[in-house]
Amino acid sequence: MGKAKPRYCEICGAPIRGEGHKIRIEGAEVLVCDRCYERYARKKPGTFSTMPTGRRPLRRVQSRPSRAGAGRGRRERPLYTEEIVEDYAERVYRAIQRSGKTYKELSHEIGLSVNDLRAIAHGHREPTIKEARKLERYFGITLIEQAEGTVEERPSIPRDYEPTLGDMANIRIKKRKK
Repeated sequence: MGKAKPRYCEICGAPIRGEGHKIRIEGAEVLVCDRCYERYARKKPGTFSTMPTGRRPLRRVQSRPSRAGAGRGRRERPLYTEEIVEDYAERVYRAIQRSGKTYKELSHEIGLSVNDLRAIAHGHREPTIKEARKLERYFGITLIEQAEGTVEERPSIPRDYEPTLGDMANIRIKKRKK
């Protein structure tokens, strides 16, 4: 007689060691691992939902390659990210010295606070891209460089993959957003 087929948690997809636990979620009886049992079995009936509550998580905006003309045989543009140069403090400090103006005068003309300008010039704080652009325009220096990133390929799903209850909830959420 061969090995028994491993069982997987219907919420997170982890392999179940031992018997597993059957719990009731939104009227459905599901087989779960120890971790999901600890997390969801103690909840009062009707209080747990796999669907979102309406609150959106904070997301960081990332640069993405252009999709314009991707389906017409054109090559995609490579992904570029903007980075602040390593010696930004030295460049800003020298530019301030060359201008011959006080920090207060410069802060009014550039649009940054005196404290921010001082912190950037002395290397205590790296400027944001927006602040670096203001400094570049005013002093005529270069603080932002473009670094070419790599476009990551999406992982493929194996043919013998069986989706879990948690996967189905995520798929439904993603389809609804489109």
